[in-house]
Amino acid sequence: MAYNTTTTTEFVVGWVSEPSGRGTLGIIWSCFFTIFVSTWTVLHLNLPAPNERHWQTQVRKAKWMTAAVLVPEVVTASAFAQRVAARESVKTMKAMNCPWTMKHAFYLNMGGFWIQPKDNQPFPINSAQLSYLIADGYMAAPSLTEAEIWDKSKVDRFAKIVACGQIGWLALQCVGRAVQSLPITPLELATVGFAIPSLATFCLWFEKPADIETPTKIPIPDTTVQLLERVSPRVYRWWQTPLDFIDTVNSPSFTSEIILKSRKWPGRNHFIGPATRIRNDNFALKYSKLDQVIVGMVWVGYAGVHLSAWNFDFPSRMELLLWRISSLVMAGSMVIFWITGNRKAYLLLSYLWPSKKEHLEKISSERAKVSTAQVLLGAVTTFSYLTARIILIVQVFLAFRKAPQGIFETVDWTKVLPHV
Repeated sequence: MAYNTTTTTEFVVGWVSEPSGRGTLGIIWSCFFTIFVSTWTVLHLNLPAPNERHWQTQVRKAKWMTAAVLVPEVVTASAFAQRVAARESVKTMKAMNCPWTMKHAFYLNMGGFWIQPKDNQPFPINSAQLSYLIADGYMAAPSLTEAEIWDKSKVDRFAKIVACGQIGWLALQCVGRAVQSLPITPLELATVGFAIPSLATFCLWFEKPADIETPTKIPIPDTTVQLLERVSPRVYRWWQTPLDFIDTVNSPSFTSEIILKSRKWPGRNHFIGPATRIRNDNFALKYSKLDQVIVGMVWVGYAGVHLSAWNFDFPSRMELLLWRISSLVMAGSMVIFWITGNRKAYLLLSYLWPSKKEHLEKISSERAKVSTAQVLLGAVTTFSYLTARIILIVQVFLAFRKAPQGIFETVDWTKVLPHV
């Protein structure tokens, strides 16, 4: 399994069929199937916009699947942020003696509850807005039960079991090969590493409903103007929903901080909206130290798996060096992001597009704490990570053109499993 300059490894050049053992296609198919079923089942995206076509929903899911494959840490961080927000929602609602669970909180923050004014279009609300309205005495907590929420969900438990089983089988194969000193392909190792953030995301979204298309609308007896007169402390021009003075449903997020600000919107001090859905890329501003430790362990663990191929047999010495350097860079980048704070990447990017909107004071104050040195460090780290990630992805496929003959040998489980 190891790259050793004192011994000669017998290589096989080109495509290998599999009538009598493992073949190139079988290895690639097993890894691709594991990655596909993991990303497809792990994603629990927010509700789509009203009247959104089915193909638009599937395109959005395909984009997030691509992100889950190329940068799985981003998807895990997004899932973690959503769980932090849901946890805070449960704490706040229970303090007001409301029967509230994590499923309620996830459903709310994914755009499950919409306010329906008497004279205007309905709009989504999040946990901060709902708790404000309840505490203000304007409305009571929604009566939707946990069972009713889960009934709307389309979580495919069988597919999740298949995904976990496939990941477990691939990991067991790698362990068996290591025990018998059989070489492991870089693609198999990368797939096992990919399982770390996938399983973490699966756990983080375990209580989040999936593939819900129709929200629960809460009718109110007031018009939008009357609503604001009763609950708003001041008159203002809203941007996403009439309750922007409490919180914005799509900010802070990568989209609101980067894409919206980089466009030349007419009349930037007027509202841009209304929001037709709650986006999937919202991120939390507050994490506990334990939260940061958990996220960091997942990030560094995923990157660290690639370091276990330090002495693998590659087609050339240069490719081995490239793998080592790229693995170190990726692991080091994750450590830097972990130390500097898991939201610095967003703040770094938002720093490049300064906001003039008053409702983004939270982000502005956080951004003001980021020094120029941190911005430069973040830019270099991000670029280095992406470069290293691309190199590793390319290498897992190039390694098949000249692979050790041992990768096509199967594990003899009678020598691995204990005899009874």
